[in-house]
Amino acid sequence: MRHYTSHTIKSASRLVLASSLLLAMPQTGQAFADTEKMMSLEEVVVTSRKISESLQDVPIAVSAFTADALEKKGLTNISQIGDYTPSLIMDFTSALTGSSASATTFIRGIGQSDFLLTIDPGVGLYVDGVYVARSVGGIVDLLNLERIEVLKGPQGTLFGRNTIGGAINIVSAKPGEEFALKGEVTLGNFNRRDVRMSVDVPLMADKLYSSISVSSKNRDGYAHRIPFEGVHGPDISYPSQAIGQNAELGDENTDTLKGIFLLEASDRLQATLIVDSTRSREHSAASTLLNAYPGATQLAGLYNGCIAGVIPVSACGPAFNLNGDADPNNDRTPYDNRFLTDDPYTTYATGPNFSNLDLFGLSLTLDYAVTDTIDLKSITAYRTLDAEFGRDGDNSPLTVDHTSNMYEHEQFTQELQLTGLSMDGKLKWLAGLYYFEENGRDNVFVPLGGLPFLDLDELNIVDNVSYAAFGQASYSLTDDLSVTAGLRYTKENKDYRPVHRDQVSGALLVPDDTAELDITDTSPRFGIEYRWNEDFFTYVSVSKGFKSGGFTGRTVDPQPAARPFKPEKVWAYEAGFKSDLADGRVRLNGAAYYTDYTNLQVINQEGITPITVNAGKAEIKGAELELQAMVAENLVLNVGMAYTDATYTEITDPFATINLNSQFANTPEWSTTAALDYTIDMENDAALHLHGDWNYNSKIYNNAENTPELTQPAVHLFSASVTYSHPGDHWDLVFGGRNLSDERYLISGFDQPGVGFTEGTYARPREWYLTLRLRY
Repeated sequence: MRHYTSHTIKSASRLVLASSLLLAMPQTGQAFADTEKMMSLEEVVVTSRKISESLQDVPIAVSAFTADALEKKGLTNISQIGDYTPSLIMDFTSALTGSSASATTFIRGIGQSDFLLTIDPGVGLYVDGVYVARSVGGIVDLLNLERIEVLKGPQGTLFGRNTIGGAINIVSAKPGEEFALKGEVTLGNFNRRDVRMSVDVPLMADKLYSSISVSSKNRDGYAHRIPFEGVHGPDISYPSQAIGQNAELGDENTDTLKGIFLLEASDRLQATLIVDSTRSREHSAASTLLNAYPGATQLAGLYNGCIAGVIPVSACGPAFNLNGDADPNNDRTPYDNRFLTDDPYTTYATGPNFSNLDLFGLSLTLDYAVTDTIDLKSITAYRTLDAEFGRDGDNSPLTVDHTSNMYEHEQFTQELQLTGLSMDGKLKWLAGLYYFEENGRDNVFVPLGGLPFLDLDELNIVDNVSYAAFGQASYSLTDDLSVTAGLRYTKENKDYRPVHRDQVSGALLVPDDTAELDITDTSPRFGIEYRWNEDFFTYVSVSKGFKSGGFTGRTVDPQPAARPFKPEKVWAYEAGFKSDLADGRVRLNGAAYYTDYTNLQVINQEGITPITVNAGKAEIKGAELELQAMVAENLVLNVGMAYTDATYTEITDPFATINLNSQFANTPEWSTTAALDYTIDMENDAALHLHGDWNYNSKIYNNAENTPELTQPAVHLFSASVTYSHPGDHWDLVFGGRNLSDERYLISGFDQPGVGFTEGTYARPREWYLTLRLRY
C-alpha cells in the first residue's frame, strides 16, 4: 500500500481548494459586467490530432498561444513560452554545451537535458508538421506564426517516438489573399536592436500567394568574463583573455528568413512550400563557477597534485606542471574556490567562447480532397544544421575542462495522412505512414593538459532510420458519447560509430567499430469522451509512449563508448474536462493524470564522464487547470496552475548516482501563471492596452543528483507592457519589461565532482524594451 505523507495530502488539498475556487468563479454572476457589450471569448482552432478542430473539442490537455497572445507577452523565441505554460519547463541552453540555442524541454517531469546526437529529446518539436529531431537548433524564432500548441502527456500514436512527455506544435501563418505589410523595430537595454518584417504578396490572383518574413535580433551579453585579480601578481603565470569582445557571454546575434508560398492548384489540391534559414554568431551561454573540488580524483585534483609536487613534475603534462620556466615567482595557481565570483553574471573563464549556428529547412505540404469526406495530406521535408559551440567548464584562467564542438546534422522526413468521415459522420478516422532518416557528426575537442594526460578528440557519427504506420478512429455511440482508439507501430535502426582519439598521440581510445541498435515499439491510445451539453466536455484516456534508446557518446574508460541504453516507456492515464461557462465569457479546462514510467534515462557521472543510463522506474501524478475569463468588457484574466508529484519507485542500475529519495530534475512541484489584459478605449478609436504577467515555480533541481548548488529555490517572475494603438490600427507603440523584480535564478548547470567543479547558467536579468509596430 502506498503511504502518503502529510505534505502530499496538503498539496493535494491545495489543488482541490484552488479548483473549487476557480470553478466557483463563473457562479458569481455579478462578478462580471452585465452589459450588452459583453463579448464571448474567441474560439481557438488547433491541429493537436492532425485535423483542425476547436481546442474545446480535443480530448487532450493542450495549452495554445495565438499570434496575438505571443505579441502581447513580447515573446521572440520558443523557449520563452515555458514561463507561461503549466507543466512546461523550457530553457535556451543545456548542460555541457556552451550553446545558446540548445533546447532543454520537460513536460510533466519528462524530457531530456543532454544535447548529444546519440540521445533523443523527450518532448517532440514540430514546425509546420515537420519533426525537428535535435535539441541543438531547437530554439525556434517566433516569426510570422499563427499559433503554438503545447500538447501534454505522451503523443506517441499520432506524433510518434520521442513525444513521451508531450509535443510542441508550431504553426506558421498562411499568406493572405491581399497585399499586407507588417514590421516592427525594438530597442532595449543591453543595447538591444531587433528588426522584424513580414509581407504578404499575391503572385497570381486566386491562385498563388506568398509571404516573406525576416528577423534580425541583436543585443549585448548579460554576463561577462572578468580578469582574475592575480593576473598581474606573482601567483599566476598566464595572461587573462577577459578583454574586449571575448569578455561577453549570453549575447544575441541572429538573423532569420522564412518564405511561404501557397498554391491553390484546384478546388481539391493545395500546395504549401516553406523555406526557412537561420544564422547565429554569438558567444557562449552565460556559465559561471558555483563550486570547486580541489581534491577531485580526476582533472582538478591531478592538476593540483602536479603543482603541489605530490605528483612528480616529470609525470605532469606541459599545461599541468609547476612552471614553464625557472622563475619561482610565477608558479601556477591551484584550482579551488578562489575562482568563484560574487556575481552570477561574471566569471574568470578564459577558454572557448562561441556559439554559432546555421539552419536551413525546406518543406512541401500537399493537401488533396480525394472526396467530399476523405482528405490526403503529404508532408515532405529536408533540414540541415551546422553548429559550432564551446565552453570553459571550469570557469577559471586554468585549462581544467574546456570543450569545443563541431556539430553537423541533416534529416529527411516523409509523412502521409489520410483522414475521413464515415457512417454518416459518426466515424472520424485517420491513417498514416511515416519515414525519418538522419545522419550527423559531432566532433568534440577536450584539451586535458597533454601527455601523460589526454587531449581528447571525440568524433561521433550517427546514421538513423525510422519507419512508422499509425491510425486512429473516433466513433460516436450517441450524440454525446464517443470512443477513440489508435495504434502506432514504429521500427528504428540506429548506427553509431565512435572515433575517439588522443589528439597528442593519435591513439584510439575505443575500438573504431560501428554499433547497431534495432528498436520496435507499438504505442496504442484508448479514450472515452462525453459531452454533457454544448459547453461541457469530459474525457478519459490511456496512452503509451516511448523515447528511443541510444548510445553513450562520451569515452568511458574502460567501458566501450558505444555502450547502449534502452528506450524509455510510459503508460499514461488521464481524465480531463473542457468547459465554456457564463455565456462563453469563461473558459475552464482541467486534467488529472497518472504516469507509469520505466527505463528512465538519467545522466550518470562515471569518473570524468557524464553518460546516460537506464536508472530505474518511477511514477508521476499531477493535475492542471487553465482558466480564461472575460471579467469585464475590456478586461481578460488568464490563470494556469499545475501540480506534479514525481517519485522514483525502483533503482535498477547499481552504479546510478540517484536514489529513491532523489527528486526529478526540471520538475517543480507547483507552477502557476496569471495574466491580465485591460484595454482603455480612447478618443478617435485609439486604445491603450495594459498587460501584466506573473509566473511562479516552486523549487527546481537542475540535475538528477539534486546538487545543492544547482537547486533553484522557488521564484516569482513579473512582466508587463503598455501598448498605444493609433486610430486605424496602422501602428502601435509598446513599452514593456521582463523579469521586472530582477530575479537571479538558475536555469541550467552540471556537477562534475570527479573533474573538480560545478558550473551553472543563470537566466537573463531585468530587461526593458520599446517597440514600434507598423501595419499596412
